[in-house]
Amino acid sequence: MKIRPLLAAAAALGSFVAAPAAQAQAQPQPRDPFGACLRDHSSRADRDVLIRWVFTAVAQSSAVRDMVKLDEGRRVQASQQAGQLITRLVTRDCRAEAMDRMKRDPGALQNSFMALGRVALTDLAQDPNVVGTLAGVLQYADMGSITLMLMEGGLRPGG
Repeated sequence: MKIRPLLAAAAALGSFVAAPAAQAQAQPQPRDPFGACLRDHSSRADRDVLIRWVFTAVAQSSAVRDMVKLDEGRRVQASQQAGQLITRLVTRDCRAEAMDRMKRDPGALQNSFMALGRVALTDLAQDPNVVGTLAGVLQYADMGSITLMLMEGGLRPGG
C-alpha cells in the first residue's frame, strides 16, 4: 500500500472544517462502502479525537495563532491519537472496504475520509456551546441593514 493516498486522505480529513455543517447534511452522498464503514465504526469519542486533531492544526495558522496557546505536547498527543484512530479504521475495522476502494480508485480514498469528517463536523455543530458562540455573532451584526437588504431583494426575512 502506498503512503501517498493515506496522507492525502488524512489531509482531506483535516480540511473538513472548511465545509458548512448544513451543506454536509443536505448533500446526498454517492454509495461509498468505505465511507459508510468509517462512519459506522467511529464513535462520538473517535470523532472528538478527529476534531481535536484538526483544531490543533488550525491553531497553527497565522490567522488564529495569537488567540490560542497550545502546548506542543498536547498537539503531538492529538496527532498520535488521530493517527492511531486512522490506522485502526483503515487496517482493522474497514480493511476490506479500504482495500477495495484503493484498488478501484486510490484518489477517491480521501472522499471517504471527508464523509467521516462531515459526521464529526455535524457533531461539532450540534454542541450547545459551539451553537451559542456562533449565534453570538448576531449581537454584532446590523440586523436592520440585513433585513432591509432582504426586503429590497423581494425576500421575507425569517420566512
